[in-house]
Amino acid sequence: MIEQQGQVIAVSGDVASVRLGGSAGCSACDAGRGCGAGIFGRLLRRKPAVLELDNLIDVRVGQAVVVGLPESTFLQLVFRVYLLPLTAGLAGAVFGHYLSVLNQAGPVLTDGSALLGGLMAAAIAMRWNRKWNREFPRINAVHLLRGIERTEADGCIGPVGDRISR
Repeated sequence: MIEQQGQVIAVSGDVASVRLGGSAGCSACDAGRGCGAGIFGRLLRRKPAVLELDNLIDVRVGQAVVVGLPESTFLQLVFRVYLLPLTAGLAGAVFGHYLSVLNQAGPVLTDGSALLGGLMAAAIAMRWNRKWNREFPRINAVHLLRGIERTEADGCIGPVGDRISR
């Protein structure tokens, strides 16, 4: 399970809106005495993402939470977003190169055919991927795993009991 810390920004019925990223660490982490989340947060600034998730663990607004994504879902996304277009592009480049060599084209035309074949095949794979995303319903793969709270002793984040929902 790939986990990311976030903060609940709204709760509406059985749905919790969770903001991931874009937030600084606690004062101890910012000073270098904690786990270091604040230092990495400043180095890797990114736009916060807001997810709407089923509130199975009864979180409240302002509470810090851990959100999880199964590794199998992550690997499927990597395959579809990265590996599929890359493989299609390479296959298209090989096919374009083969056709130009078969027709005894010059070196410039051979390189151009390989480039054009690779770009066209990658574009077709990306277009197919977008079409597939629209046709099939989305699965709720991201889950709220547990609530966390800041402890007063050191200002860092610690787990809250054993409230884990999968």
